[in-house]
Amino acid sequence: MPDLNDGHRLLQSMMRPYESPQHAVVAFHLRNETVTYLHSGSHVSDAPCNDWIFEIASITKVFTAILLCLLVEEGKIDPQAPVRDMSGTLKDVPEWITPESLISHRSGLPNYFMPLWKALLTQQPEGPYAAFSRADLLAWFRHRSGRPGRPKFHHAYSNLGMGLLGEAMAIMEEKPFVELLAQKVTSPMALKDTTDHLDGGQQSRFANPKTIRGNSIPPWTFQSLAAAGCLRPTAHDLARFARVVIRATNTPETALDRAIRRSKLPLYGLGPKGAMAPTAQCSGWLLVTPDKQEPGFLFHNGGTAGSSCALYVNPERNAAFAILSNNGVAGNLLGSTKC
Repeated sequence: MPDLNDGHRLLQSMMRPYESPQHAVVAFHLRNETVTYLHSGSHVSDAPCNDWIFEIASITKVFTAILLCLLVEEGKIDPQAPVRDMSGTLKDVPEWITPESLISHRSGLPNYFMPLWKALLTQQPEGPYAAFSRADLLAWFRHRSGRPGRPKFHHAYSNLGMGLLGEAMAIMEEKPFVELLAQKVTSPMALKDTTDHLDGGQQSRFANPKTIRGNSIPPWTFQSLAAAGCLRPTAHDLARFARVVIRATNTPETALDRAIRRSKLPLYGLGPKGAMAPTAQCSGWLLVTPDKQEPGFLFHNGGTAGSSCALYVNPERNAAFAILSNNGVAGNLLGSTKC
């Protein structure tokens, strides 16, 4: 990754696709222990821009993956055993679906829980996942159980699969997913503004989602698919998270550190003929290695109908970048259901 001056210029160029007078864009560049924050566009509040809160949508999946890896470290989950073994409540989940297949998007599950055309006709203001409860999730598998057997295990992005994994962990641990995630992952990392429901003070710092034309729209909400995209952090928290990932990768000390390190291990190659370069699927993360002579970087992005973001972490270089915006540039036909 570039030095601080080059990093500053690179960050400015990365912010441009999200910029407009109607939208707020906040970015950071972390190099070693130095964090530089940049802001463009409208103001969210009088608080510093690094304390503004944004939807991060599918970057939530990285946190979900770390939670899974922690429960594996604690000996509570076998990542290659059937998910339905985690609880009798999950008895209708096909036996070939494992935590590892869910976290690497190789479960054979679709991205969404209904056909795309139907989803577009039934969208809710709070997003396409707002009304899909745990009961709905379990019923989906119960009604699907009579279908033909095991699908081909190719890589296919699945919000439904990630939601199932989050609910399976929550059922096993007998706690709501967000509460479990806070207890095991975000609170130990001291991510004080990373949550799904905002209190009054946090709400005043929330970058209300907007369409690409600058019209305000409701933020997305989640029930059983919370693990796929529910989190809302600040740039400060995301920079702290990146710093923890870097430290844990380089000098793991705790079970959480080991879980973070486990999360970045490649599980499935997305390159030519299954090669691990230039892109590999890890637990939640993508590992991108554009130059085989240079260390790769961890990546995930996210988008709702009114927010778009991206996170890049290079532990070997002690560096990270992130872009957060309330510009729904991802809110097109695909982004409206993919998050």
